[in-house]
Amino acid sequence: MILIDVVNEIKKAESVILLTHVAPDGDAIGSVTGMYKVLKKMGKDVSAFIDDQLPEMYSFVPNVDKISRPFDKKADLVLIFDCADEERLGSSKEFLDKGPITVNIDHHISNTLYAKLNYVDTNAAATAEIAYQLVKLLGIDFDEEIATSFYTAILTDTGGFTYESTTSMTHHIAGDLINNGARFREVAEKVFNSLKFNKAKLLGKALNSLTLYKDGLVSYMEILKKDFEETGTDLSHLENIVSYGRNIEGVEVAVLLVEKEGEVKVSLRSKERVDVNKIASTFGGGGHVRASGCTIEGTIEEAKEKILKEVFKELEK
Repeated sequence: MILIDVVNEIKKAESVILLTHVAPDGDAIGSVTGMYKVLKKMGKDVSAFIDDQLPEMYSFVPNVDKISRPFDKKADLVLIFDCADEERLGSSKEFLDKGPITVNIDHHISNTLYAKLNYVDTNAAATAEIAYQLVKLLGIDFDEEIATSFYTAILTDTGGFTYESTTSMTHHIAGDLINNGARFREVAEKVFNSLKFNKAKLLGKALNSLTLYKDGLVSYMEILKKDFEETGTDLSHLENIVSYGRNIEGVEVAVLLVEKEGEVKVSLRSKERVDVNKIASTFGGGGHVRASGCTIEGTIEEAKEKILKEVFKELEK
């Protein structure tokens, strides 16, 4: 489909539900909050749902307080942002079967095209780049809140414009958002230079487990259930921790394992050579070539053995 098809569905709808994935990141939250304000400006009846706790670090994002846990609600149109497959919607996936038009808008290479209408642009550095184009086609003027939401999404999903997914279009869009009032200094300060004490303690736990493998090509960290208890943190405090392993000189692949009840959450990052989306897909996950994740059932020891085996295999190619 083409983006104008999404525009036409939005224009026809009187009521809209916005969804995104569990464990929401900056792109998910920024895309949803930005589009929430856009649709409000259009006079739509809008609801935004995420089946998870919102990371505290994004509490500054405009209209983040409008996002709630899913409840029984009907609408003419369901717009899903930044979610590669329906399982990552959590309980929100129930909206896929309630009859309205569902539109999946994403940039992940692993997207399974699960909605009635699907628009996936893997060349976009962030889903918010697509949302930005939607706003342009809708003819809605940007304001400070929309611009700040989208800028947050793009800044975080490009690692501060450092990932190879960043393009000249990414910079063009970011510049236009700044011209339209995006609070870019505040966003950068909150995202990169602000750290709550309890998250710092959790980061310390992760770094204390840091181990290098394969002559320093692979970094490994883990966070145990007891680490959350001892630091007063939870899964919403994991944002960016895996990047500390990736940023070590000489490391090609960074692995972060997080122990949950009966399963282990896996975050993978790479620099140049390894397609971590391929590794994650082995375990039913996915994402991007340089940033992906999955979940492995079992103990953290079992998950470590399995994931490192696949990482080592990719490095040897």
